[in-house]
Amino acid sequence: MMMKTSLSDGYWSSVLARLSEVADLDATAREFGAFQRRGQVSNPEGVLRLALMYGPGRLSLRSTAAAAEGLVGSLSDKAVEGRLRKAGDWLEHLLERLLEARMKQSPNSKLALVDGSVIKPPGKGPQWRLHARYDPGCARFVDLKLSTIKTSEKVSHTAPQTGQAVITDRGYARVRDISTVLAQESDFITRIGWRSLRLLKADGNVFDLVSALPDGPDVAEHTVWLKGIDRPLRVVLQRLPEDKIKRAAKRARNKSAKNRSKIDPRTVKASGYLMLLTSFPADRQDAAQVAGIYRTRWQVELGFKRLKTLSGIDALPSADPRLARTWLLAHLIVAVMTEDLTEEILDFPPSKTDAEVSLTLAGLGIRAQDHPSRHLPKATAKTTTTNGPPP
Repeated sequence: MMMKTSLSDGYWSSVLARLSEVADLDATAREFGAFQRRGQVSNPEGVLRLALMYGPGRLSLRSTAAAAEGLVGSLSDKAVEGRLRKAGDWLEHLLERLLEARMKQSPNSKLALVDGSVIKPPGKGPQWRLHARYDPGCARFVDLKLSTIKTSEKVSHTAPQTGQAVITDRGYARVRDISTVLAQESDFITRIGWRSLRLLKADGNVFDLVSALPDGPDVAEHTVWLKGIDRPLRVVLQRLPEDKIKRAAKRARNKSAKNRSKIDPRTVKASGYLMLLTSFPADRQDAAQVAGIYRTRWQVELGFKRLKTLSGIDALPSADPRLARTWLLAHLIVAVMTEDLTEEILDFPPSKTDAEVSLTLAGLGIRAQDHPSRHLPKATAKTTTTNGPPP
């Protein structure tokens, strides 16, 4: 399928038609430096075809040059390499336009799963990071940004829309990311570690998260504050089932042994709990609902797994950063177009059953349903609150 998309005239015309709907190929190729003047490659479409042959087509530079004969022009493998190394910015632009078109199809999405995934090539080549925003309502990525591994995870890389509920993992438990979400007039739920943030009580003293961990299965919550955030937040805590507690403790000990460091007993204890921080007021989402909303996050993990499995983007053939970037972006473009085409063929969007999870997300338009992946026991919330901001 990927090869046909790159080489077959029938598939190729469909690719051009789709991309031409979202961008002026000639103007943008010149703007981003992918095509400057006519030569052996007579137009920007030829550069795009080379990128798809090399990327999703899985051809070497030499094979790409051979396949281009009669389709694009007579090129050496060095000439192909030169063209591809200049195509990255243009391909990134095309990917952005495809995703913008996708977002317009679901403008009222109220739930955003934000996460990042590392792309590790074989051997010792440079690693990459894929930043993503996933919409569980349509079961698709709606924003993707590619960067080197040196770029850390930030919510701002795939900025949420106004009024969305943003779900993130521990890597985003930072004041900067919380501030970004709140500035968009959105709410957030993020998983935290016992040392992720300096939580405060109403009197300004440090809130001891480990001491607040509940003994029983019920969800507990506390009102806390963060320096730099001018509104109260809630920490939601729930003990994991016994089998998961044992596995989590084992992972914590193994990690400590691997790092050749002495493990803190508090790390072992905290590993047996789901610990969340949220901006949702209690009158909109109680603690049990907050824990249920967070469990939708597994969908973005499956999205990454599907993307890597089906497109094979971990199999980078080049250590050259510019060439590798072109290769990865070409894969992402085809992956997005393939998903869109599949939806058009089926003539209906993916089932929302998995997206409408085991909760009532008041005001967010998500129905309450029993979720098949639910792994925490049903519980009622015990609430401990304190009033007023820290002095």
